[in-house]
Amino acid sequence: MCFVKLSHAQKEDNTWISGLGAYGLPDTTKINHIQFLDNVLQVTLINKSVPLFIALGIVSDTAGKLQCYSNGVHVYNADHFVMQNGENFQSSAQFPYGYPLTQSLIILPMPDTSGIYILIDGVHKDVGTDVIIERLRYSFIDMQFNNGLGKVTQKKITLENSTDTLNVGLLTAVRHGNGRDWWLLTTKYESNIHRKYLISPEGIYFHDDQAVGDTVYNGVGYAAFSPSGEWYARYFYYGQTSNLKTASYLYRFDRCTGQLYSPAKKSYNDPDYRGGVAFSPNSRYLYVANYTKIYQYDLEASDILASEQVVAEYDGFLDGNGVPTRFFGLLLAPDNKIYGNIPGFNSRYLHVIDQPDQPGAACNVIQHAIYLPTDNVGTLPNVPFYRLYAAGIPCDSMVSAFTPPPPPVNTGIRVWPVPAADMLYFSADNDMPETFDLQLFDAFGRPVLHREKLDMRPSVTVRLDGLTPGAYFYTLTETDGKVIKSGRVVKTE
Repeated sequence: MCFVKLSHAQKEDNTWISGLGAYGLPDTTKINHIQFLDNVLQVTLINKSVPLFIALGIVSDTAGKLQCYSNGVHVYNADHFVMQNGENFQSSAQFPYGYPLTQSLIILPMPDTSGIYILIDGVHKDVGTDVIIERLRYSFIDMQFNNGLGKVTQKKITLENSTDTLNVGLLTAVRHGNGRDWWLLTTKYESNIHRKYLISPEGIYFHDDQAVGDTVYNGVGYAAFSPSGEWYARYFYYGQTSNLKTASYLYRFDRCTGQLYSPAKKSYNDPDYRGGVAFSPNSRYLYVANYTKIYQYDLEASDILASEQVVAEYDGFLDGNGVPTRFFGLLLAPDNKIYGNIPGFNSRYLHVIDQPDQPGAACNVIQHAIYLPTDNVGTLPNVPFYRLYAAGIPCDSMVSAFTPPPPPVNTGIRVWPVPAADMLYFSADNDMPETFDLQLFDAFGRPVLHREKLDMRPSVTVRLDGLTPGAYFYTLTETDGKVIKSGRVVKTE
């Protein structure tokens, strides 16, 4: 029933906007109104004064009608006026042209509700020459107020386990394997720790921190999930202006457990810096924009990074203002094409990857393909892929979502007794890695126990003191985050 309901219409990303912000006066700003009607892009000009500068969270209803959006500073209604109680999410005095951080906020429909949305953003802090996020927060938007123009009903509530030092931007969401809820990912400051939240009908709450792969540095860029939900990628540039570095990161992702695994990293030696990532509609190809180049990677190749192909190089085109139309963010659209914006300056152009499911040059990158009615300053919506439904396996965020699928090979790991009273025992064969990390979740998916570097050769004891009787779910992971074994245990009185 959940699948049927969700598959009826998923057009929450059918309306995009962009416009002038950083290099124009607010009273002269105009809006590019971009819609995908019957999977065809249509662009019109709206003469409203809304400053837009990089940050943009936006959502439509299931029929594709615009509900609300935010430039990071204010929340706007469908008439392009500030929504009731939607002002000053960031300081309008400090950011009069819009908030200048990519993917710094996201607006999502609340599961199993109609017309209620959750906005997640962060509080930034300047630390010397760097900018960090010191906490995340959430707000609720209810479209039943003001004759359908909405109201922010709860505002800037600090999110649990978020009063920490986090990397800026790259807030990214994907639908849970149950087809209803949402995963939200971010990273701790300059670490390999990925922080995950789950959004369910009960609200938003912390799920877990997972250390996996190489260090993720604090930088500007974009992140994306594949349409299948099985891949997660990010691209960003970081470091000081005199020594900028760029890299893309790729992970496998389990939509039921929220676990990342099989990490890969690609560093780019060219001096190019701004860029982004997007996946093809069939989830086979990853595209990475790297300022003057666009790369394609085949995710079905035995060596993904070695499959790299350059499918576009900046052709030197300058727009009417003499602005170079290089590559920046990429976004898969409802028409199954990938659109890219221009970094750094006002520009009226968008790039298009016309056939992203095709290999190599056949993907057909058309540079400066779309001419917009008014200028855009690096704005690209931060929206998830909405046409992703329930996984083909039992996967409930309240219970079985935290039971990962069985590993593909016999792990040689044993767990006993089941049920258990006060202690669990784990043992591993001699040919297994030396240590594992253990996480235990309750039936609501909340982490209740975390033990690191357990040596299970020949065995290790894990005490269950303080846990109430009931069902629990465990994962055992290697140091790179790969899940080796998972399952269900029961604690008795």
